[in-house]
Amino acid sequence: MAITRIAPGVVRVERGTLTFGQRLYLPAVIAGMFITLGHLVKNFFNLKKLPTISYPEQKRVYSERFRGRHILTSREDGTTRCVACFMCSTACPAECITIEAGEDERTREKFPVRYDIDLLRCIFCGYCVDACPEDAIYMTRDYEMAIDTRARSVVGLRDLVVPPNFPVAPMGWRPYYGEMTKKGTAGGTGIGQPIRQAPFDDDSAPNPELFRGGAA
Repeated sequence: MAITRIAPGVVRVERGTLTFGQRLYLPAVIAGMFITLGHLVKNFFNLKKLPTISYPEQKRVYSERFRGRHILTSREDGTTRCVACFMCSTACPAECITIEAGEDERTREKFPVRYDIDLLRCIFCGYCVDACPEDAIYMTRDYEMAIDTRARSVVGLRDLVVPPNFPVAPMGWRPYYGEMTKKGTAGGTGIGQPIRQAPFDDDSAPNPELFRGGAA
C-alpha cells in the first residue's frame, strides 16, 4: 500500500498487490489465534493480578455519589414527597421522565398519578435530583438494572416509591446540604411532614372564589 501526499490534509492511497500467502489469509488467522492463546495461558496462571472481578460473587466498589437507580422518597405518613411540580421532567435533557399530576381533594396538594422514567433514554446525569424542590427523587448506588424487554425499561411509581424507613446510607447522588440527621427516614431532614389540614371543612364545598383570588 502506497500513500502519497497531494496537498495539506489530502493524501492518495494506492493499494498494492497481495502475495499468494496474503490472499490465503490463513497465516494471519493462525498468528492471531496464537496471540489469543498466549494471553489465555498468561492470564490463567496470574488470576490474582487480573483487573477483572468474578461478578456477581464479587462486586466493584463505586463512589459514594454514584448515580444509579432512581427512587422516590416518602414522608413518615406514607405519602410520596413528590408534588408533581414537573421540575425534574423540565430539567431532564433526555426527556425521559413522564408525569401526570393529580390533586388531593382534601389538602389541595398535587401528587403524581403517573411517574415514569425510561431508563433506556436516561443518561443518569442527576439533573432531576438537583432540580427537585421537595428532595423527593434520589439516585441510589444500585447499578443492577438488567432487563430483557424494552417495555421493562420504563419504571413507574410501583418501582420507584420507597417506604419511609428505607435505609438512607449509602444513598448515592443527592444534593449536599451539609450534615443532616436522617432519623431513619428517606428524604428531607428525616423528621417527616405533618398531614396538612384541608382549607375547608370536609362536609362543605370549597369556595371557588377563594381559589380564584377573590374574597372568602
